[in-house]
Amino acid sequence: MSARQTFTIEEIKDRLLAQIDQVVHRYAPPASGSYTDKGLYFTLNPGRADRSVGSFVVAVSGPRAGRWNDYATGQKGDLIDLIALSLGLSLPDAFREARAFLGLEHETPDIRRAREKAAADARARRLEAERTAAERARKKARQALAIWLSAEPQISGTPVEHYLRGRCIDLRALGRQPAALRYLRSCTFHHETMDPQTGEIHEVKVRLPAMVAAIDNGRGETVAVHRTYLAIGPSGRFEKAQIPDPVTGEILPAKKVLGDFRGGRIVLSSGHGPRGGKGCPLSKCPPGTRVYIAEGIETALSAVILKPEARVLAAISLSNMGQVHLPSNVAEVVLITDGDEHPQAVAQLDAAVKAHAAKGRRVRCWRSEIPGEDLNDALQRAMKEQEVE
Repeated sequence: MSARQTFTIEEIKDRLLAQIDQVVHRYAPPASGSYTDKGLYFTLNPGRADRSVGSFVVAVSGPRAGRWNDYATGQKGDLIDLIALSLGLSLPDAFREARAFLGLEHETPDIRRAREKAAADARARRLEAERTAAERARKKARQALAIWLSAEPQISGTPVEHYLRGRCIDLRALGRQPAALRYLRSCTFHHETMDPQTGEIHEVKVRLPAMVAAIDNGRGETVAVHRTYLAIGPSGRFEKAQIPDPVTGEILPAKKVLGDFRGGRIVLSSGHGPRGGKGCPLSKCPPGTRVYIAEGIETALSAVILKPEARVLAAISLSNMGQVHLPSNVAEVVLITDGDEHPQAVAQLDAAVKAHAAKGRRVRCWRSEIPGEDLNDALQRAMKEQEVE
């Protein structure tokens, strides 16, 4: 009887990665509604009573191949962790299960060489994908910074000011403008849609005025840029642009982000200093600092209007609210929710609460009593009620 062959943890992980499709279908099997999009496999979490596809995802290609996340619970890991999650195993038992799956208990020299080659090829592909993704991210960050720098620093008198005022956000009354916001007179809106019947790609490419916002990573670097495209609406005022999809005719989102904004934030207010005036940068905030985090820019600016003394950030997306980089002196976070009652949105908000709480912060949430109403909706409603009175 031959001696039991030994393999390092990394060797086992590389071999699993070389068979990633078989691994994920074994330990996170397809369910009703499962799908794969751009290298991401969405299915039910095999380790809990997951009722709907959407929050559990496994990367099956690209630089993060083999990594998975459950945005509803905050869980994440690699393929060994996936095996442990699926079967309810400890990590040592998960490694034993991985060995059995790979057939390493009874491996001939020829099979060993073939599997070593497959694992080496998979590792090389992963490293190349990581290099390509890193270079692509750097390129997008440079493009994002160039867009923001090309925009006008002052938004007073521009379509941006008129758009925000139409949302009851009066920066002149506030007495200051967030430095992260700028006005770009002509910004390219580009969208492509594939016709599902013919496979033909239809393109929309127009230039429109836009509100642009710098997204920083907490280290003073602009890593992405957010753009809100504007146009004169039926009211005769600047509103979010209404651009129809060339295939479906549905109105396309008028907001786009260029660059990787994971963990990033748009700083919209540093609050007040101890003697009045502008507060110190967030990176130098005093111990016990409270920070308000909203999903979108308009919601965050509504918080600034209502609480000028507060530190307010926009997280860009609900999934990023728990990932926003904050210094250790931040002791309390108030998450301003948009009132979305969709199960995935509820799960993402819960994950954000848990993520901040896990870092020792007190966490509170603001939610309107009216379902589906965000803070900007509430601000506009209050302003209209005042006018009626």
